[in-house]
Amino acid sequence: MKRFTFILMFSYCIMLNITAINRPFHANIVVALDGTGDYIKIQDAINAVPSNSSVRTLLFIKNGLYNTEKLIIPADKKNITFLGEDRDKTIVSYHIYDCKEGGPNNKCPAEDVAKWTGDVIRTSATLTVYGDGFHAENITFQNTAGAVGQALAITVCSDKNIFTNCSFLGYQDTMYLMTAGKRSYFYNCLVKGRTDYIYGAGIAYFDACEIRSFGGGWITAPSTPQDQPYGYVFSNCKLTFITGSPRPKDDTTKIALGRPWHNYPKVAWLYCDMCKEINPLGWPTTWHMEYAATITDLHLYEYKNTGSGASMNNRAKWAGLRALTDSEVKDYSVIKVMAGADNWNPLKDIVRKKK
Repeated sequence: MKRFTFILMFSYCIMLNITAINRPFHANIVVALDGTGDYIKIQDAINAVPSNSSVRTLLFIKNGLYNTEKLIIPADKKNITFLGEDRDKTIVSYHIYDCKEGGPNNKCPAEDVAKWTGDVIRTSATLTVYGDGFHAENITFQNTAGAVGQALAITVCSDKNIFTNCSFLGYQDTMYLMTAGKRSYFYNCLVKGRTDYIYGAGIAYFDACEIRSFGGGWITAPSTPQDQPYGYVFSNCKLTFITGSPRPKDDTTKIALGRPWHNYPKVAWLYCDMCKEINPLGWPTTWHMEYAATITDLHLYEYKNTGSGASMNNRAKWAGLRALTDSEVKDYSVIKVMAGADNWNPLKDIVRKKK
């Protein structure tokens, strides 16, 4: 009897352990390419989330290369969390890009574009987020199209999003923060690209992130509305340079902090480590926006940055490009930038504690 009881308890413990492995962190839904989860496809898992729920739904995504889907989180799928098993091994990837010969959608390659309709194909993004309150942790999002034009890893159209320990990999237009007034917070993330690879009208705070550039391009292309107090804030970030660009000349060419797209761009660099490959002008071109150099409604600010590229001595002599004062920098905390009308504080709402 004792032996039978022991065997029964041992078997029960094994079953509990298997359950814990298959559904870690009390995940509501598990996605796994090998069939050990609830779904094999990420979009199927997204579609299974209750609509307009105020309760957070956690999707645990097991390691694997998820490269057969162009994903969308619809507006009615709110408060979704993507939690990857391992940042470098949980990879969400696709390869559509913008092209003039791409038919009514202006997207290529044609055989893959034909698979998608509606908002899914509005941009070339691997993942498009419309649902508010999206969280992601320990995941790589990438677009592998290369040096062929706009090829987004992610488009963000929603509000109150948090990305922790994620990578965003691309070449041109890696990250599109599309919608004015919508807020996103990035902690310990990597963003890689060459041309305008963080762009749009949204509000974003990059906290302790790596901004990794191929040479010859521009990190940001903001289009901040005139009445929006903040655009992008980079705090305690590391700006790095990489060789091996698809365009060989890039390897010996400087990086620009940005170029104004339209409206009244606002970008602040605070306490960042800037590599020597940063263009001394910072913003070397007005890019067909003649007023960019003369109007103070552009807020292109820097404060106590370090590294060989941090000197402001030779920055472009634009009216709105300057160093913040010790008093002004207080308005660029996470809490103030992300507050909005509802006093949202992402530091209280991170998926899990900072590592």
